[in-house]
Parts: sequence; C-alpha cells; structure tokens
Amino acid sequence: MEDVLASICQRADSYKFLSECYYLPEEDFKQKVAEVANSNQFFSELEACIGAELELETLKVDFTQLFVGPFKLLAPPYGSVYLEDGQLMGESTIDVNDWYEKEGLDIVISDAPDHIAMELEFIYCLIVKQLEATKDADSETIQSCIDKQKSFLQTHLARWLPAFVENVQKHAKTDFYKKLAQLTGVFIQKDMDTLSLGA
Repeated sequence: MEDVLASICQRADSYKFLSECYYLPEEDFKQKVAEVANSNQFFSELEACIGAELELETLKVDFTQLFVGPFKLLAPPYGSVYLEDGQLMGESTIDVNDWYEKEGLDIVISDAPDHIAMELEFIYCLIVKQLEATKDADSETIQSCIDKQKSFLQTHLARWLPAFVENVQKHAKTDFYKKLAQLTGVFIQKDMDTLSLGA
C-alpha cells in the first residue's frame, strides 16, 4: 500500500510542478527546479538547463515572448487555439471550465481556463482526490477519479499538447523551455499509457 500511495503522490507532485513551470518564474524558481530535479529523476535534465549562469531575467524574457506577448504569441498556452483553429475562448474553453465547476473547484481564474498551467493543475487535483480515496480504500471513487483523468486528458490536454510542444521547441530561446516542453509531452504520453493500462 505504501508503494501505491508513493506512486500516486509522485504523479500528483509531477503535475503540480509542471503546472508551476508554466507561470512567470519568480525569485525562488531556479531553486525549486533544482529541488524537484534532485528528488525526481525524470526532471533531472531540467537542472542542467537552468544552471547558475542562466539569469532569472533571461527566463522571464523567454517566458513572456513565448506565452504572453505583447504582440503575437509564439507558443500560445491555450488549448482552444489548437483545438479551434486559432480561436481563443471557444467551445473547448467553456467545456474545460465546466469540468472545473463539476469538480467543485472554487478557483479564481486570472487567465483563460484552458491555459496549460490550469489544465495540468486540474489533473493534479483529480489525483489528490484519488489519493484520498486510496487511503480510504474507496474503490468506486478511485476508479471514478482515474476515469476522469483519462477522459480530461483525451478530450483536452493530450489532444493539443503535441502542437504546443512543437511551438515551444521551435521558438524558445532558452534550453530550459525547450526541455520543459519536451518533458511535458513525454510525461503526459507516459501517463496516458499508464492510465490506459488501468493503473
């Protein structure tokens, strides 16, 4: 049971970390990346990309040009842009928001609900519910949480992530964001495979 709980915790922590990486980096960002890379082998390559010589300001500039603007977004972080031919805040965005509301998430959204950081954090929230159900040996809720994770990934994040990853790798100026995008894509695909096997 401890191994099962540890595995679920690691999945949750991975989604939470990836979500945090798609917000504007703050002062402690490099330290956070180093800590996660040291505790989770999957993210170890990120630490090499964010070495002591990389200035936080350089990361912020790259982040802003990729995901914020002010002019054309080089790698729009919104699902609807990829799922609805460039349209922001389309039907898919409304559906994502409905998912959040159905799960009773009381969140203040300062950006579009289908921003990659929010979609990753939503999966994190579903995994946390799965974790609690596992502790309670509530098999029905466990299965429900897993089914929701699979469905949300298949309907939303996993559908548009490959195009997003391609955009980031094409336009990023720092190795960090190139590697982050690559690892995000690999992680989600591996997680989808694991979920499909009924884990």
